[in-house]
Amino acid sequence: MSSKSFDTIVIGSGTSAYFAISALNKAGQKVAVVDERPYGGTCTLRGCQPKKYLVANAEARAMAHHLQGIGLSEAPRTDWPALQKLKSAFQDGIPEGQVKDFQDSGIETFAGRATLNGPRSIEVDGETLEADNIVLATGARPRKTDIPGSELAKNSEYFLNLESLPKRVLFVGGGYISFEFAHVAAQAGAEVTILHRSECPLKAFDRDIVKTVVEASEDSGIRIILKESPTRIESTDNQFRVHGSSGAIYETDLVIEASGRVPNLSVLDGDLGGVEHSSRGIEVNEFLQSVSNPNVYAIGDCAATPYQLATVADEEGKVAAENILNDNRRSVDYSVIPTAGFTIPNVASVGLTEKQAEEKNLDFRIESGVTTGWPSSNRIGEKHSAYKILISNEDDTIIGAHLARHNASEVISSFGLAMKYRIPASELANFPWAYPTYTSDLKYMVR
Repeated sequence: MSSKSFDTIVIGSGTSAYFAISALNKAGQKVAVVDERPYGGTCTLRGCQPKKYLVANAEARAMAHHLQGIGLSEAPRTDWPALQKLKSAFQDGIPEGQVKDFQDSGIETFAGRATLNGPRSIEVDGETLEADNIVLATGARPRKTDIPGSELAKNSEYFLNLESLPKRVLFVGGGYISFEFAHVAAQAGAEVTILHRSECPLKAFDRDIVKTVVEASEDSGIRIILKESPTRIESTDNQFRVHGSSGAIYETDLVIEASGRVPNLSVLDGDLGGVEHSSRGIEVNEFLQSVSNPNVYAIGDCAATPYQLATVADEEGKVAAENILNDNRRSVDYSVIPTAGFTIPNVASVGLTEKQAEEKNLDFRIESGVTTGWPSSNRIGEKHSAYKILISNEDDTIIGAHLARHNASEVISSFGLAMKYRIPASELANFPWAYPTYTSDLKYMVR
């Protein structure tokens, strides 16, 4: 068996890996990259970016529908094949281009499944690669249930690449992936159902804000069944029958299982690398270094860190590289992380929820309400909106912001920036924001 040596081996080529690889290469390290799938990672090829092409189309169609009769005579229809062609044009050439860029920079690339076969080595396609450090950036994969007939269900990646949209689509799970794609499918003309096992969908977001999103979803024609789980899926007469825990049966043309994502830890098969891990991912210290193997670092969705977000993965890639180069000097600041779900309207959040703030016994006040009577909502026919801002009574700073309205995914970052630099609510209220914009509405939310 042949063997090659490197300063650092990075397994994975997604967004977290890219930042780590770039920093290590720039510092003069001899770097190898391994990926068993096309280079580029989930966010670029199978997640954030291609998804947004479908979401943008759904948002355009929804906005036209909201204005129907109050400025527009009719709403357009989605041309699904043309939409997929647009999305595919964005993706075309990315894997090949990334490999070429790496190779042009002196980085050695490998295509194949990697597994750790020692504390400082991996095996890929019968070849052993050794390094002083190994960075695991293997991401996450869709969670799969083991109910009878589960093989008949597809995942979000399958939906993302549908050549044609079925008449009926059923989503299993009430997280942001289900809700985002449910809105895409509904706006494109499908009959959509979401089954969620508990009474609280979109659990990462504030409960009151989620109520608004659920109402908007149902108003758009999405059927949401709470406290319902599939127990069996069967195929019959060119359709699927999903048996629910309540005894109900749901007939559909496509079942998409989107009940969450789990760390992709196949690289640890055999446990020969001595890397401690759990269902949450690879256990790391504050420097993103394995708690059991100091030669290994883990970043992005495969690490047992607080968030599965591309922006967080980017930062983890930078921090891991810096720690490899400078002997563990820096940790990631997870204190202020804006997040958004691209439902219609968007749902967005940063900081503490009301429940979390109460559990911490913080002294705070709440500014909340709806914006449907505001000009920014009226001019686009928005009928569902809500905001809830948590403000500290001690120093007037924002400790949490939660939004459900058009463009919330953009506005939430302004709240995040204010939290990061502890800008008082009174300053936000008095700042001369560009007007009239959705960000300028922020000043009315903090008074």
